[in-house]
Amino acid sequence: MSVHPPNPDSMYTQQVKQLINMVYPQEAGYGSIFEDARHYFSAAPEQEKQIQTLKAQLANATEKESDSKEQLEAKLKKSTALLNSDRNERLERLQAVINKIVQLCEGDSFDETQLLSAKFLGTLLLLTRGNEGNFAKIHQRYKPIYKAVLTLRLVDKLLRHKTVAHTYLSKYKNTLSRFDDEQAGFTRWKEALATPLITAALLQDVGLHCPDALNILKGENGDLDEFRLLEETQRKSLLKINFHNTLKYLSEGLGTPTYIGNDKAEREVFNAKQKDVHTFLLSLVKDAFILKTGLGELVKIPQIYVSIVLSTKPDYTRLSLPKGYMLIEQLAKKGSLNKQLAQDFIDIVGYFPQGFGVTFIPVNEKGYEKNQFECAIVTGLNPSNPAEPTCKVVTRNQNYISSGTMEVIPKARNLYFQGNRKKLMRMGKERLMEIINQLSSNVSSDAVEDLVPSFWEPHDFFGYKKHQNLWVRKQ
Repeated sequence: MSVHPPNPDSMYTQQVKQLINMVYPQEAGYGSIFEDARHYFSAAPEQEKQIQTLKAQLANATEKESDSKEQLEAKLKKSTALLNSDRNERLERLQAVINKIVQLCEGDSFDETQLLSAKFLGTLLLLTRGNEGNFAKIHQRYKPIYKAVLTLRLVDKLLRHKTVAHTYLSKYKNTLSRFDDEQAGFTRWKEALATPLITAALLQDVGLHCPDALNILKGENGDLDEFRLLEETQRKSLLKINFHNTLKYLSEGLGTPTYIGNDKAEREVFNAKQKDVHTFLLSLVKDAFILKTGLGELVKIPQIYVSIVLSTKPDYTRLSLPKGYMLIEQLAKKGSLNKQLAQDFIDIVGYFPQGFGVTFIPVNEKGYEKNQFECAIVTGLNPSNPAEPTCKVVTRNQNYISSGTMEVIPKARNLYFQGNRKKLMRMGKERLMEIINQLSSNVSSDAVEDLVPSFWEPHDFFGYKKHQNLWVRKQ
């Protein structure tokens, strides 16, 4: 009888990793939603061509060829059933992903939902380790689900406003009361909003998995770096290919669920609801490409933000992560994004992403700043001041602990801001080097050069199971 070694991750971290594989596994063979897309793009054209051929042959068959006609009808029925069966299987796998995302980030109250969403986003970032190794591929896999949760939280924020311009969203504005309602309120929110919003965020660029797009990204022989800077003509061509094939996949590769049952009236209601949801989904994704109505910004803003936080560019650095909000802010000032929606988003994420390693100056019992620094990890959404994140303190006297408190780190003591780092220079080089050497396994590579680190890298710290429940509030 074999004994399996204990899993190095907490149950929650295991669930997040399982979800990543359900969406975008490192290796093929998991039956993930992006594998489904690649299979559709490679196999469906031939299936559709075969069906069209059979329909043409059937249309030209004469009454005298009854045997041949029956055979053609049987073949057509079989081919159509297979195409529809594959489509339903893709929808089922997508729904399983949606269910898992909702399970991991949706709580029984507004506050619990914010906490679980922060935990989800933070766990994703803490599972990465800066620009080491093949980080671009890892970030590419994590982006869709990171973006999906941000989209849910942004829409919740939007629905709190007195006026919601979009007809569909206005119709479901009361889903904010799902925390006070019975199960029906939650179900309505999940079916009418969570499902199309998560789908849009996950599959916003699914067209990049079609053969024509992959040919541009990876080359005919698959030997090109897909994360390289593309030439202008390639970029424009890829954009068109992505737009066309993304909408094709959502419309034909997925479509709407098939009603199961015999009740005609029930079927009509079901189909009408599904059509309504699907129309909203297509409008959302289409406008995220062309940005005409403003609806697409619900997924576009999270997409822009995640392009910084989980960038695939070779110059990626953790030091740039707090600049994600700046890009949103700048685009809003230029009029490229809706100012209110951009502000809503910044109010949710603040300046420092979930899971970011903050270094700060602690204070003593009398409130005076100490001549040392400590480490913390951003763990809370919706900061009162975007520059002052809610964090879990993870060191005491430069030693790692798992029982730290939750604290709001004031801007005046956050070492990310240059003026604060100058305060500690009075400690002297020897003392600073002593502190840095104590934390050498986890402090950023530029720490020795800068002496006072503007941030730290918490990946290794998070690698221990006992450190993975950062979101538990101590009594």
